[in-house]
Amino acid sequence: MPAEDFALLQTQTGEVTAILDTYIPEGRPVAILQFPLDGNVGNHMMWLAISNYLAENRSHPAYVAHEWDFDLAAMKRAIGEEGVILFIGGVTVSRLWPGHAEVKRTVAQACPHNRLISLPSTMLFVDEEDRQAAATIFGDHDDVIMMARDPVSGASAQEVFPAHISVVTSHDSTFMLPPQSRGSGRPEHDIIWLARDDQEGMGTSVPGNVHVFDWPELGTGSASVLAARASMKFRRQFPALYKPANAMVGASYRGITRHVMETGRRLMDEGKVLVTDRLHPHVLAALRGQPCVLLPDRFGKNRAVWEYSSRSYSTIHWADTPEEALARARELAAAE
Repeated sequence: MPAEDFALLQTQTGEVTAILDTYIPEGRPVAILQFPLDGNVGNHMMWLAISNYLAENRSHPAYVAHEWDFDLAAMKRAIGEEGVILFIGGVTVSRLWPGHAEVKRTVAQACPHNRLISLPSTMLFVDEEDRQAAATIFGDHDDVIMMARDPVSGASAQEVFPAHISVVTSHDSTFMLPPQSRGSGRPEHDIIWLARDDQEGMGTSVPGNVHVFDWPELGTGSASVLAARASMKFRRQFPALYKPANAMVGASYRGITRHVMETGRRLMDEGKVLVTDRLHPHVLAALRGQPCVLLPDRFGKNRAVWEYSSRSYSTIHWADTPEEALARARELAAAE
């Protein structure tokens, strides 16, 4: 990572950390929801960032869970009424990914005395119906912190959520991660193109003469996933052994995250230059000092984060179209 980029990263890390320090009182038990049991590297970057923060500044979480294993009563026993509940970031208050919003709604109703913190997220909404539904997620809960990961999201959240919901603008939590290493071998491709094909994608065509990929699915039969499922089952079946069981769950989650992150690094090592319309790969590229061209998504998420957080990184570039991205990527590859 170039020295000027490292200095920028340190500044951003400090800004995100200062906000978390403000809202997570030292010594309070903490729960984190929801673990990403998937192969999306960006989701694991967010999980790793907040896990590292807690380990470095406080302690290991008192409760962690994936949506399949979320036990509201167990969480309440683990953290009590003084505990802080953290929700993983992303796009988490829209019907685009409704599971996240529903967990927030459930927790807000059941835990009126706990502080709720939604980690840095994009506050985008599909339509007015989506906005109206989001406005009711937290009900009358009066200790909710919404961390918006760009000013556009911050303004949107302030318009949608009631006045008693606190909205704070922050860089994405992944800007708390340290610089990441690149492989020492010669890349197989000049340009690699990481393209999404879900509801956030633009549906634009990708040039046929570049290496195209997406994050692979997490194998349900992999050793790390099987270990996680076994530890989650153990925690459910033996509540009297909750503390060691929760530690087992946390360790199994860390194993999955290590596996997914290593897969992501290996795939990105295959090219000199990355082109992508996914948000977090461009952050990972910045952390690796790898040239990257970022394209828009359907809802403006990428552009908003790029304007606020990443446009000053020397290796990160913006393109409005695939054609423009390809031309810029070729220039960058030639200079490598």
